[in-house]
Amino acid sequence: MKFIFLQFFVLIGVFASNAFAQEILNKSRESIHFSQYVEPGVEQRLVDTGSNEQSRVFFRKINGADLNRGAELMIDAKQAIIQVSPLDRVDKGRRITNNGIPQGMTLSNGSERRRVDDDSIALHRKSQGLRQNFPALYGRAHVMRVPEDMGRGRFTLKTNGNARPDDEYIVYVLDKHSDIALDMQTPSKRFSRTGRLTLNARPGGNTSAKLDSVSASLIAPNGKRYPVMGQLRGNAYSADWPIQVDAPSVPGELWSIEVHSTLKNQRNELVERVAVTAVDIYSETAAVSTIDGNPKGLTLSLNVNDAGRYEARALVFGRDGNGDYQPAMLAYQAGWFEAGQREMMLPIDNIKLKTTGLVGPYQVRNVQFLDQGRMSVLDYLQGSWTLR
Repeated sequence: MKFIFLQFFVLIGVFASNAFAQEILNKSRESIHFSQYVEPGVEQRLVDTGSNEQSRVFFRKINGADLNRGAELMIDAKQAIIQVSPLDRVDKGRRITNNGIPQGMTLSNGSERRRVDDDSIALHRKSQGLRQNFPALYGRAHVMRVPEDMGRGRFTLKTNGNARPDDEYIVYVLDKHSDIALDMQTPSKRFSRTGRLTLNARPGGNTSAKLDSVSASLIAPNGKRYPVMGQLRGNAYSADWPIQVDAPSVPGELWSIEVHSTLKNQRNELVERVAVTAVDIYSETAAVSTIDGNPKGLTLSLNVNDAGRYEARALVFGRDGNGDYQPAMLAYQAGWFEAGQREMMLPIDNIKLKTTGLVGPYQVRNVQFLDQGRMSVLDYLQGSWTLR
């Protein structure tokens, strides 16, 4: 069985005290250029395609007291998957690892109650396999499947009272056979700290479900959460939020957008769905002001705000036998630039281009510009820069 829960885990790192400072991981002053062929017949683009997520998952944080009382889960379809994962806690500044799942947990559908280690519920062998193959993610998790004969509807997950009240857990539910989903779209996978975060969410799947409530958060790599203000109109939610964050961006680690929703199904029951997508919240350390094409390649005019190592990638097109433009080659250039008005020369290997079988006039149609040292994509530029 494949699990979808991997998307919810975010790496945690060590962060600088200055919220806006990003460590430069690559401080090399060496200028590097190379090029590579692209696979013929395969569509190639250097563009930000945004994100489209469809979720039949919900999750929430609960504590031992909640489990002792009984945590209620509204499940829309039969044979949902439930995962319980313990969370570590901090006591007097000291991290305390929580490896245990409370013993004697039961699952009730209102008419009958079964122990979660019952053969009809427990995924013993598969849980053990997940722990062995993915110990970092599933080493402490207990995975169970709601048996088909217990149906769907409101369930209660409960311990026999032996859970420590202040221990915390994450309960995930994959309602995989439900028609009800939450669709979330973002126009970009990257947002500037000085820009606006935009997203849209609506019911998805083959359903007439109605959105009842929606809330969204932007979560930094260090776990700090920022409420994203949006509006629920009719059966759609949208946000156009001016980004105001003080948590640091950490090279190589992504932020995440988390959208929590409740939807009313045809039985007028409230069903939870949570959609998550990873995004980069970056600082505008440099920008491309103009691009000029010439027989030897491209000249990029740069406005460099912060000294660092920057990279440009160019997708070069040539004409096939029918005169249609096809992607031929990717060219890369990287180097160190001090702050100020700078120029980056991106050479194009014309000899290698001619061996592709495509003919000129060659064009660059897509350029990607990156802060290589801080590991951020700064821009995608579309055009038709002819190499002549």
